[in-house]
Amino acid sequence: MVLLAGVVAVAVQAAGAQVEALQQLWSGIHDSSEQVVLSPEGAIAPWPESGDLRVRTIVAAVELPWLGAHVLYLEEFLHDDPENLRRQLLVQLEPAEPPAHALRAHLFTFINPRRWIHLNHRPRLLASLRADDIVTSSGCDLVFASEGDQFRGGTVGRRCPDTRTRTARYLDYQLVIGTDLYWYRRRVFRKSDAQLQEEVVGYNWFELNKARLFSCRVDWSASGRAKQLRPLVRLDLHDQGGRGRFSTPDGRRLELTLHSQDWPFAAARDALILLVQNQGEDEPFASAWVQLDGEQIALNLGWLRVRCGPIVPETDELRSGCGRCAPPARPLSAVSLLH
Repeated sequence: MVLLAGVVAVAVQAAGAQVEALQQLWSGIHDSSEQVVLSPEGAIAPWPESGDLRVRTIVAAVELPWLGAHVLYLEEFLHDDPENLRRQLLVQLEPAEPPAHALRAHLFTFINPRRWIHLNHRPRLLASLRADDIVTSSGCDLVFASEGDQFRGGTVGRRCPDTRTRTARYLDYQLVIGTDLYWYRRRVFRKSDAQLQEEVVGYNWFELNKARLFSCRVDWSASGRAKQLRPLVRLDLHDQGGRGRFSTPDGRRLELTLHSQDWPFAAARDALILLVQNQGEDEPFASAWVQLDGEQIALNLGWLRVRCGPIVPETDELRSGCGRCAPPARPLSAVSLLH
């Protein structure tokens, strides 16, 4: 019993550290470029050279002991219109049970949203907030898991309703948060046949017009033999110097980096470059490259294999991890939790 209690205590402590890490990583100002992949009318959007919607998301930790130890205030608006909020939430973070090693973000909306605008900068107003001022919907909770130094989360199942139309529809919302990456995908499905009705992606980095978003799958072999490689972690990186950190089971602390046009001295090479290095070291110990417009890039060291490919929408019609995908989405009404 003593041993079991010790194991439980360690697990609880680790979960608490993960909650703290997610709160710190999520907090801040996230400037995103939001683009339509599938329009509300059901047509695939065209693919112009430019055109997106600039969105700002502000996330701040707030003190609300009656709601929990880790509470965030989130508001989202078009970049030049901070008084007209698109989304306004309180987010309660806590370990999820089950599954183990997961975190849950409970989402709450406000009964009278305008009263609580910019709540993170209004401490007196925050002190007056009570439980009957907010509404929850457990169907729209986000469940997160850590992947290296990133957190990957989203809704679960078909329980988060889309309340903007009379047709029964549900929302699927996915979010990845990293040190230099904040990207989300919002999809709406018809309940009767699970048909995709609309899809929007948003992502932020410093050169939106050039960057592409890649998902990199890392495999590791305990024996060092290529035939015994097993999945270890998945990290999402943009190709303008995007970084992702992770640790191997034998204790190595590694870092992936993707580069393309962000390297001035490599401009003539026209290459997409993947680097692997030990954390804290300047020089990579392995690298790979393909042509600049390459769809895939991979590196295999026998004991470690990294395979990166562009993130695409569920429709497979267009690439969603790029800066040239679709025209601007219309401002959406903040009627339900994730719109």
